[in-house]
Amino acid sequence: MKDLLFGLIFIALGLGVWLMAREFPVVPSMQYGADFFPTLIAIGMAVGGALLSFSAVRQLRAEGTDGTFGFGLPPLGVLLPCALVVAYIYLSEVIGAAPMMLLIMLTLLIQRGVRLMPSLVISLVATAVISLSFGHLLKVPLPIGPLGF
Repeated sequence: MKDLLFGLIFIALGLGVWLMAREFPVVPSMQYGADFFPTLIAIGMAVGGALLSFSAVRQLRAEGTDGTFGFGLPPLGVLLPCALVVAYIYLSEVIGAAPMMLLIMLTLLIQRGVRLMPSLVISLVATAVISLSFGHLLKVPLPIGPLGF
């Protein structure tokens, strides 16, 4: 049941992002506008939510529910990413985007059971790729912390 709920939430979020992205300004001299990447993300969210919802409905039909749905407190695996996104919003201006991305990825990988060394390597490489892609290639102004990155 939780998968169905999260799937529907992702569909709604995808539609919301798509509607908001439609209002982004057109960038002259570019083949695609500012709404291109948010629209791709919105499509991915909606499709992923739909796949999750269909899978949950198929599983519920196979199990045969008795009409009672339990919604207890969400586990740490659900709350931790949400808390880390909020931490990024408030701390990226102080610490910097790259160190926050590194800490978030490292925390999530370790929380999911990945060993320390692979987690550190994956986090470092992913942070470098994201920072270079968005900060230098796409010219997105990422917050720069006291360390200069």
